[in-house]
Amino acid sequence: YLLAMTLTRANSTAASAIRSLRVKALLDEVPKTEIAKEVGLSRQTAAKRLKSTDMRLSEFIAIAEMLGENPGQVIVDAANKEKASAAADAKSK
Repeated sequence: YLLAMTLTRANSTAASAIRSLRVKALLDEVPKTEIAKEVGLSRQTAAKRLKSTDMRLSEFIAIAEMLGENPGQVIVDAANKEKASAAADAKSK
């Protein structure tokens, strides 16, 4: 049970971190073709990865750095956001 909760939280944090990169790319108007070229993927695959809830760590790091973000900080921010969300959910119950 505890492992399942930990994996669920990890998956949620990963999805949140990827979502933040997607938003950053959209706000900065970075074309998916540019992201794809930097990461070594096709444009379609890069778009798919940014829409997903999971991606390879190497891709995540490359995209974050390309967008001028610290990959570790993106993950920390996502984890903190998920913790706050979980705490808010627990209070509302």
